Amino acid sequence: MQNIPIYLYPNILDVTLDLDTMVIGAYRSMYQRELHIQKGIRNDIRFQFKNSDQKRIAISTHTFVFSLIDAMSNKLVVEKPLEILETNTATRGLALLTLTENDTLDLDKSNYRFNIKVQNQDGTYSPTYANTYYGVAGTAQVLNDVQPVLQPSQTITAFPKSMNPDTNLYEHKSGNVYAYPEYNGNTALHTAAVYLTGYRGTLYIQGTLSNTPAGFGKYTTISTRTYDQYTGIDYVNWNGVFTYTRFMFVPATAPAESDNDNSAYYGSFDKILYRS
Repeated sequence: MQNIPIYLYPNILDVTLDLDTMVIGAYRSMYQRELHIQKGIRNDIRFQFKNSDQKRIAISTHTFVFSLIDAMSNKLVVEKPLEILETNTATRGLALLTLTENDTLDLDKSNYRFNIKVQNQDGTYSPTYANTYYGVAGTAQVLNDVQPVLQPSQTITAFPKSMNPDTNLYEHKSGNVYAYPEYNGNTALHTAAVYLTGYRGTLYIQGTLSNTPAGFGKYTTISTRTYDQYTGIDYVNWNGVFTYTRFMFVPATAPAESDNDNSAYYGSFDKILYRS
């Protein structure tokens, strides 16, 4: 049996802020550790404000703003105020930054700089310091160690036509589309974006567990959608582990016609974007 330790502790960084002009720094902290931010989830980061003597200082009457800057482009990507946690001596100088899922979702996995500024009484801002050598910017790294990397969508545009002798209707089938079962659990989510232009007919979404599904009867229908002159994008979701997926559409038959092969009537089934 493997015993793997997991550690749960607050993410705390020290910030130097000399509000007391009578203090002459004696302790020199040269480096600030790198801030690690996980994208796509909530990050709670605490900042402990100290003077250059390494003593915690009261900050309850001040306003602080956190800025995250792309190290390559020098572009500001996140700016948020800090929540003051100071309520007593034990929490003196403590503030909280909360980065929500949306704050980091679109950030690249890369290197960044961060800084914290304090608002003065006249509305202007002054810097705080990442160390006691007047270094304003700390270093940060956005990581993606928690969120899975999604597979790119597969684009399906070819739907060869064949006659079904049992129904005397033409069917348009996509062929076998690999469903990446090795990446899916028992409730694996599949998504299809169906692009249609004035389409009349039925879409059949089919799946199989067979590794060689070319033979008759190896696909089962998972879901169906019927359209009546629909134009736009329709989104279809379903769950399950399949080796291959197949998309089949059966156009509607025009009135007074013997088959369903009149594209001027049933419109256009343009493409499908599929992700498993």
